[in-house]
Amino acid sequence: MEIPLAQELIFGLVIGSYIALGAIGFTLIYGLVNMINFAHGEFITIGAFVGFLAIAEGGLSLPVALLVVLVVTGVAGWAIARVTFEPMNDAGAVPLLLMSIGLGLVLRNGLRTVAGAERRHVPVPVETFRFDELGFFVTSQHLTIIGITLLAVLVLHLFLTRTMLGVAMRATADNEDLALVSGIDTRLIRNTVWVGASALAGIAGLMLAISQSANPNVGFGQLLLILTAAILGGAGSPYGAVAGAYLLGIGITVSVALLPSGLTALSSTMAFVVLIVVLLVRPGGLVNAEVRAS
Repeated sequence: MEIPLAQELIFGLVIGSYIALGAIGFTLIYGLVNMINFAHGEFITIGAFVGFLAIAEGGLSLPVALLVVLVVTGVAGWAIARVTFEPMNDAGAVPLLLMSIGLGLVLRNGLRTVAGAERRHVPVPVETFRFDELGFFVTSQHLTIIGITLLAVLVLHLFLTRTMLGVAMRATADNEDLALVSGIDTRLIRNTVWVGASALAGIAGLMLAISQSANPNVGFGQLLLILTAAILGGAGSPYGAVAGAYLLGIGITVSVALLPSGLTALSSTMAFVVLIVVLLVRPGGLVNAEVRAS
């Protein structure tokens, strides 16, 4: 049965929300630590399993589980970064990249060993709201995922623009040496970034666990889309990452409605077609940000 375009847009916003939560943290790490963190997907997976344990096993409500996921994944991300990445801060981008690849493999297989490969479904009540005259429906799950993402973006915006720590973070991202000379504690800034980026990834994991399942590959399965959204938005720009994520999400789902029935499996490929076209026109991404290579 053909799905109306309006419904595909709803699905696209939901998919874009998953990607946005992961892409914001990914691009914050890139912008301040200057590394491509291929272990970022595993922080999403940790959030998915923590959310499953909090709701399915602990009987916590979704808001309380969300707070638990924020704290646990934030602290876990900071602790892992302190042990693995912090000693290599001055090693350069390539050693950090290789470390992140190795760390991702260790965490992913470690989670599979501890938790098993089976999928865990989080029991959350779902209510459906139908708008038949407009040709679409939306569920409470959809609204929760989109709403939490938009709230996270708003909180991040207020943090970056209205707090001293946020302003210091932006200054460090622009020029870390100048920020250090100006008296900014750049180590504190890096620690804050790891906590915040990991916490955002954890939220993405919780949302994926609710709508899909918690499994050892749930974060790794999102990694390519997260990386694409970050590049599409302009590497290092959290706002661009959000825009890139929603453009990707909508591009994936709308292409299902536009492609012939025999080609719907290529819907994800269409997202990368969008990426190629945008980068050909604006090599710096949607916000035309400069991508650092060093």
